[in-house]
Parts: sequence; structure tokens; C-alpha cells
Amino acid sequence: MRTVAVKSAAQQARAMLFRTRDLLVGQRTQLVNALRGHLAEHGIVLGKGIGNVQRLALRLEEDDLPDLVRHLGRLYLD
Repeated sequence: MRTVAVKSAAQQARAMLFRTRDLLVGQRTQLVNALRGHLAEHGIVLGKGIGNVQRLALRLEEDDLPDLVRHLGRLYLD
């Protein structure tokens, strides 16, 4: 059986930092993908990737969308 060295409090804190960042990046990706999907149902189709978020935001404000869609889209972007 292999033994594992005990981690210091600082090492555990750094590990928590990296796991938290991974979680937040994943949630951001989920939100952007969900917004893209919802807007696609209203005829607004843009490319994948976080680089297109600004374009999504512009189209959300420019296109003729129901107020509820616009409001919820802003919540996603916030």
C-alpha cells in the first residue's frame, strides 16, 4: 500500500482555489450555452465560445425580442 504525504493547510487552500475556478468556468460555459440555445429558438444564431458573448449581448438588445426573453438574457449575462 502506498502512503500519501499529509497536505499542509496552504496546499489545501490552493487546491480549493483551483477547484473553485474550475467550477466557475464550467458554470460560465453552461450559462453561455444555455443563452445561445434560448436565443437560437428566437432565430438568433451565433458561434460557440466565450468570445461571442459580447455579440450575444448586442443581439439581445438590438433584435425584436419579447421583454421576458430580453430580461432573462440580461440575467444570464450578469
